[in-house]
Order: sequence, then structure tokens, then C-alpha cells
Amino acid sequence: MNRWKLAVPVIACVASLFAVGCAHEDRVVVREGGAPQEIMVSTAPPQEQVEVVPQAPGTEYLWIKGHWHWTGAQWQWRPGRYEARRVGYTWIPAHYEQRGRNYIYIDGHYVNR
Repeated sequence: MNRWKLAVPVIACVASLFAVGCAHEDRVVVREGGAPQEIMVSTAPPQEQVEVVPQAPGTEYLWIKGHWHWTGAQWQWRPGRYEARRVGYTWIPAHYEQRGRNYIYIDGHYVNR
């Protein structure tokens, strides 16, 4: 068997593991109905980082505080940011709930009022 036939998929797989923690995506989820997805994680998130909240660019902006986001492989810090308010929606911040030995991660999302 040619060694390269095995080596290329293994290298690609290992490289993808490193890439998972590098990508940063500011994704805003709007929930029209139903509960947000709950992700079970066996490790606790790290301590929250202290953030200095800058002055808002205007009254129509909402501060989305920084939080630890579960990437599927590790906790990754997402810094806080301002975002334009969505009329008719309420922002629910990302949060974690401990259930037994596990932690449930629920990403930040908007809900229709």
C-alpha cells in the first residue's frame, strides 16, 4: 500500500483540528420559536475575562458582553462588541448551566418578544 494514500487524509484531519480553534465567527441567532440548541460539554468554561466596555456608538446599539464559546473541541473567548438593536426582539446572552458533571452551553440569541 502506498504510504501517501494514508498520510494525506491523516494530515488533513490533524490540520482541521487546529483550524477549529482559530476561526472566529460572530454569529447572531434569531429564534422565532422553540428553545435554542443546548450543547453538552464535559469541561467547565474558563473564568470570564474582564472587559472594559467602550462608549456606545449610539443609543440604538446593544452591548453583547464577551463570553467563552464552545467550538466543539475547546472553549474560545469571544470578545464583547456593540451590535445594532433589533426592534421587537430581546437579546439572551450566551450562558452555561451545570447539570450533574456536565455543562450545558447555550449560545447568545435573540427571541421574538
